[in-house]
Amino acid sequence: MTLFIAIMLSGTILAFGQTGNIHLSWTGKNKPDVSHTMAVTWNAIGSKSMICYGEDSLDLKLSKSPIAIEVFNGSSKSYNYKARLTGLTPGRTYYYKCGTEDAKWTPIYSFKTAPVAGSEQEYIIGVWGDTQNNAGNLAFEQTERIVKQMAHYPLNLSIHMGDIVENGSVEKSWYEFLKIAQPITAIAPFMPALGNHDVNNKTKEKEFQKPFPIFYDSFNLPGDHLNYSYDYGNIHFVAVNSGFAQGAAKEGKTLMQKESADYKWLDRDLASARKNRNITWIILYAHYPIYSFGVSHIPEWQSNISPLLDQYHVDLCLTGHRHVYERHKAMRNGIADRQEDQMVYDHPNGTVYITNGSSGGSLQGLGGDNMPSMVYTAKEKVYTYAIMTVQGNKIIYDVYNSKNAKIDSFSLVK
Repeated sequence: MTLFIAIMLSGTILAFGQTGNIHLSWTGKNKPDVSHTMAVTWNAIGSKSMICYGEDSLDLKLSKSPIAIEVFNGSSKSYNYKARLTGLTPGRTYYYKCGTEDAKWTPIYSFKTAPVAGSEQEYIIGVWGDTQNNAGNLAFEQTERIVKQMAHYPLNLSIHMGDIVENGSVEKSWYEFLKIAQPITAIAPFMPALGNHDVNNKTKEKEFQKPFPIFYDSFNLPGDHLNYSYDYGNIHFVAVNSGFAQGAAKEGKTLMQKESADYKWLDRDLASARKNRNITWIILYAHYPIYSFGVSHIPEWQSNISPLLDQYHVDLCLTGHRHVYERHKAMRNGIADRQEDQMVYDHPNGTVYITNGSSGGSLQGLGGDNMPSMVYTAKEKVYTYAIMTVQGNKIIYDVYNSKNAKIDSFSLVK
């Protein structure tokens, strides 16, 4: 309903090739102030664009000139624009449009700022991953079905576990994804971690495991864009870059090695979050799974990062890479919690691990029923996404297929 009203109010609507690929996020050198700021990023052909916004959809009296970055979509030149809105009121709905002074504007969209830190309300988070445009999803057609289903939910934000595109060096793929994702990313912040297909995965290259320039040009995320965290209400989210763990392990270059800068950052971040009285939940998400079936399991990656999750009692770890849905028991120090109820994790002794990596990329083989840690894995190849609802000291995690049929559901209580 909100999107329909926005379109009716918008006036002239430009094609995506002119002004589009809109996505919200939070940004900043350190942990962002999500209650008072919002970053808006979009693409347009013209070299002059701006954003108008305000609390009244009929009177967008505030405006801001963004940073413009010249980019190429194939052979045609366009500009990516980045604007950071500041001084916003917590828990308030704002309306905005992007365009040029000659009235060529996008539809009017809306977003809601985060509440004040520590607030215990109901928060709805979209969870998806592995949307890469490979066989069966070359035009993001499977991902588009997922987006249409997720758009029915009043999302506060969405998190993505990486492999956004098939080849991160192909600029066109990023634009095509952002076009498909816009129905949800234009109204709720989109906060991704990166996967091995998003970064340079050529082991002999100097920039190994780092993103291509088009990623930095197209996104506006906190910190170094790769490892960052933010607090939303009573939740502490941590996005972690797992690079190309499969290839890196062969050369002793797996990320998050102890004493590395990234490891020390994560250690400090989790320690601070665990001491923060405003934080009930710590949710970490990355691309490579820590517990999973088959070749997706990289022992070096697990041994690097799991001690920190154990030490700081991370509540939930969400990953992708394996194009299936898997749910594991709560794990601590490699030992599974003995709770018998498989639908409710009640004060579990460990971190609950989920692989949710099938929002478009080619579906992979099944298996894993015999894993000691496995609670549930899909019996058939299926595209999925999840809706995570946080209610104070309870998380409800519902998993759906692309036809919006629920295939798994569990709750986590503390």
